Amino acid sequence: MKTTLKASLVAVIGVLGLSVFQSEAVDGRHVQSEAIREQRIAQSPQFANGKVISHMPKVESQEGMLSLMWKFFMDRDQYKPQHRLQFQAVDTHLLATPSQSLRVTWLGHSSLFVEADGVRMLIDPVFDYASPSLFSRFFSRNVDAPVSRQDLPLPDVILISHDHYDHLEEETARYYADKNVDFFVPLGIGRHLEKWGISPDNIREFDWWESHSVGSVRLTAAPANHNSGRGLFDSNTTLWSSWAIQANAGSVFYSGDSAYGSHFKQIGERLGPFDMTFIEVAANVKNGKGYPVEGWGHMQAAHTLQAHLDVRGDKLFPVHWSTYELFLHRWDEPVNDLIEEAELHDVALVTPLIGQSLDLSMPVNTAYWWRAQESWYDFSKLALRQEAQAITE
Repeated sequence: MKTTLKASLVAVIGVLGLSVFQSEAVDGRHVQSEAIREQRIAQSPQFANGKVISHMPKVESQEGMLSLMWKFFMDRDQYKPQHRLQFQAVDTHLLATPSQSLRVTWLGHSSLFVEADGVRMLIDPVFDYASPSLFSRFFSRNVDAPVSRQDLPLPDVILISHDHYDHLEEETARYYADKNVDFFVPLGIGRHLEKWGISPDNIREFDWWESHSVGSVRLTAAPANHNSGRGLFDSNTTLWSSWAIQANAGSVFYSGDSAYGSHFKQIGERLGPFDMTFIEVAANVKNGKGYPVEGWGHMQAAHTLQAHLDVRGDKLFPVHWSTYELFLHRWDEPVNDLIEEAELHDVALVTPLIGQSLDLSMPVNTAYWWRAQESWYDFSKLALRQEAQAITE
């Protein structure tokens, strides 16, 4: 079975969820914005005949679609944690004052609240489940959201990487529709946002390598290798991207969802280096067992590590793990595989609790919180080596 497996699953979920058919009233601004959008799509080198050109690796799976769907929907408990995962409630008092230094708060999965130079940025915010409501019990969170939408300080801008349900949440978009928050999104996603009540005036759509500044913070949509769609009839009609955030306080890279490819080295050459990278991770294939997730537009842990090196990152902060089970492996297998890869390459991993805020102007030390209680404060061999080196220096 080829790489169309995940696209088929997404299409089925989207159609049965019906959310793709919901719409708002259309006025002259929407008509004008759609005309501009269609013209830009027609001129974009990323599109052909109204669809994004796919570059995903061709990966074969020995399993048939029925077997895969059975495991995906009916046999998920074996991949879930035995208990609800712990988290740290977001310190909203701390976040009440925008940070001038580079500060990041992990909200779970790929959702991040990033601050720099006094600018607040909310990345791929998802607070509930990673699917239409009809399938919510299959894609519910393993850990509570560490803060509500209402209690999180209002961001200046919301960055979206692509339109899949685990990265673009309709209810969250609707919540911010009347808050005068700007949405920076890949080309085509404005259609969704306008249907959900967000004014075209608050939407800025990006092709790859396009940039815009908010205050002193420069935001650039960069390439990724993935796919898009929320229903049966909109496959790859919207662009996907990664994001580079460059500020006086520092620079960070967010991968969005992506298979590994040469685009990471291009990003490193054009936009790097980065003080921290937020890169998705899935489990490595071991002894020929396991599905190679690059066929779904994602990265095994070894690819995650290489992408970090390619973009010229300093610290690596893995995302897209633990909050949901979206692959056929244990919930903590991706990050455990990544620890081994990082130790081989002497890369510093950053693994905070969900909800924890990190100020990058200060030393960053985090524990492997998902491991046994007795090793709660243990760090990796790499961290211990770095500590010993600091003492000798």
